[in-house]
Amino acid sequence: MRRVGITFLAALAAIGTVGVLANPVPDDSSDVVATTTSSHGKDVNPTPFVIPSLQEWQGAKGTWQLTKQTRIVVDPKYAKGGSCDAPNTFMANPSTLTDFAKTLQKDLHEVTGHELQVAVSSKPSKGDIFLTLGANAQDKALNHEGYLLDINKKGVQIQAVTSRGAFWGTRTLLQMVILAEGDGLAQGRARDFPNYNERKFMQDIARKPFPQSDLREYSVVTSFFKYNTLHHHYNDNPGMRVKNLMPNWNTYYSGFRLKSDNPEFAKYANADMAYTKKDMREFQDFIKAHGQDLIPEIDTPAHSLCFTKFHPEWSIQNDTARGDWLDLGNPEVWTFVEKLWGEFVGWFDSREISIGADEYDETKGDLARKFVNHFHDYFRDNFNRTVRMWGSDVKLPGTIEIKTDITTDHWDWTYSNPVDLVKRGHKVSNLNAPDVYLVPRSQSYWDYLDSKKLYELWEPWVFDILDKTNSSRNLKPNEPLLTGGGFANWNDFLGESVTRVEVFDRVSKAAGAVAEKLWSGAQNTQRVSYDDWAPKAKKLLENIPGLTLQRRPKSKGQFVISYDFEDGVKDASGNQYHGELKNGAKIVEIGEGHGKAVQLSSDAYIETPLESIRYPYAIGLWVKPTGDQQPNAVLLESGDGRLLISNATSPTVTFEQDGHQYATQIILPKDKWSHIAFSADGTKTSVFFNMRRQTWVQYWNPRWDQLRNETMVVTGPIGTIGSAKGNSVNGVVDGFFVLNRASYGGEMAFLGKHYANALP
Repeated sequence: MRRVGITFLAALAAIGTVGVLANPVPDDSSDVVATTTSSHGKDVNPTPFVIPSLQEWQGAKGTWQLTKQTRIVVDPKYAKGGSCDAPNTFMANPSTLTDFAKTLQKDLHEVTGHELQVAVSSKPSKGDIFLTLGANAQDKALNHEGYLLDINKKGVQIQAVTSRGAFWGTRTLLQMVILAEGDGLAQGRARDFPNYNERKFMQDIARKPFPQSDLREYSVVTSFFKYNTLHHHYNDNPGMRVKNLMPNWNTYYSGFRLKSDNPEFAKYANADMAYTKKDMREFQDFIKAHGQDLIPEIDTPAHSLCFTKFHPEWSIQNDTARGDWLDLGNPEVWTFVEKLWGEFVGWFDSREISIGADEYDETKGDLARKFVNHFHDYFRDNFNRTVRMWGSDVKLPGTIEIKTDITTDHWDWTYSNPVDLVKRGHKVSNLNAPDVYLVPRSQSYWDYLDSKKLYELWEPWVFDILDKTNSSRNLKPNEPLLTGGGFANWNDFLGESVTRVEVFDRVSKAAGAVAEKLWSGAQNTQRVSYDDWAPKAKKLLENIPGLTLQRRPKSKGQFVISYDFEDGVKDASGNQYHGELKNGAKIVEIGEGHGKAVQLSSDAYIETPLESIRYPYAIGLWVKPTGDQQPNAVLLESGDGRLLISNATSPTVTFEQDGHQYATQIILPKDKWSHIAFSADGTKTSVFFNMRRQTWVQYWNPRWDQLRNETMVVTGPIGTIGSAKGNSVNGVVDGFFVLNRASYGGEMAFLGKHYANALP
């Protein structure tokens, strides 16, 4: 191929009162001015930007600089935790101050490159970060998750009532370090605390499989914004109709993600993804070190196709019932659900369990209410656990009162009335749809949450965002039975409608705005405007340590990668993402207007330093496949997906994402050069053949109320050209490029033709 230099790439680009810390790090020279967040003294540091915003800040003058000599020092009196830790978390054996110090150590290393030492000592040195407990437990505002932060010339001190409260202080410190970009941190004192005890991210992991590595990253991103609770929904199925309208009901996909060694329960676990007891132990240890609890949910008696497909006799035996409804008139069902929870409850440290209990047969209201109360008693008497459920009382009318110490996760006014529930003495958590309901590719709920709307209008006490002053539709901000709230990711349209990377993109972009309100709500009257908040929120999100799922490689310009193969596999983009020839891949002089190219065979491939790229992007290359190809021969590959030149049943170019295949109608001719490219924006992936758009990546939406082809946003696989797993395309490749923006027809032709002096 002819050399594509920087000149060409450049040409293309042209187209309140703060409390005083007990035992602060001594600094007699600290020039502290007594102010509140609404008033800063002359020349003192204004309130630092963090998410969620600080409740109180007392500015001082000057800055403190973190250096490679800084240590993270843990007070030996509290190194193994404090007396208030266990009573103030759902989780048994919560993480200690030392555990949280190690999390901070790892995070600061990724952000700054400094290998900071963690030490246990009651005497921090100048420049150290000191973590301690002993803050006033009687301070009702500080509560069990608040903290005191003091930054002065001598160093940093974070003090709290509980170890988890101190951890939230480390998240504030970490955000300040990220935004400082190597400069010093503003000196001053903060007294910060949440107004709501429950700050939750709920995720449907039943209808889309997520590996444990992904779930850990959801913990990282939400804990960065001080969410203290994860809620995992382990079983579900697509929306069902009654049996006489869906006679093949027991053939539909269902999810159950817990994999027992016990043969009685092992059969329910999904083959595509399920978690063992060991998986769950490791996951809970990880999230506890990030300050979080896990609420497990097995949803019965509805959403139970994963059980009724194995036991049709347990479903309600009439054609006007849904196939995923367990028959509560059958005593075997009650026994089964008890045994099911008896098998799995010991896997979880949480003292609170969700039993689901929503969207059941409305004609069986009292029976369903009896079921809910029974399992309240079952968990209390047998496991000393409390219970929560999805709002259902309106849709399950009856005379039996649901027990008041069952927490209701309110999600829809059609199913429950939060104001009425509180009047009757029930605790309520706000996950009201559609405000905080994220359902990718849905026509009824948010595909992406509206962060601006949430930031400006939503509050945990607001259950009707369009009528906030209506007391019959909203609670009071200080309502004691309002536990808090959060947001939910439901995957109603199953795994094939959206990739793992795209789900993470949606969740991570929503987390900051919801967190802002979950922590301080409307009481923080000094909150900046959304237009000022959003750019800094974006910067924080892009720099959270421990994240890989963002899949946006850093780039100096629009080209992320540009390989012309005239001088090996050197990257001409300026990003130094040079490739490496593997397992016999070699540069060959090919002629035919292409100059040099790379010869691949089944085991040979080119490895790049990257993994994947999330939209927007454009990817393209020239390929000349031979007539001898394996089934599913790979042109591009990463851990997120593959681009195949054919699939096992068809000779058409096929995309593969998260185990699903999406075939196009494009056939690459044998022994002839072709140019294949694809470009993704936020709604679709366009596929180009010989520099003309031919189609979009599509999937068939099988949901009963949809039944249509829809476009798909592919995560671009750029880890290897060919496959590292022994299934590479046989042939020659040339002119590989990756852009960090979408591209369209005319530009794609310009790109393809400048990578070769030949037409396809």
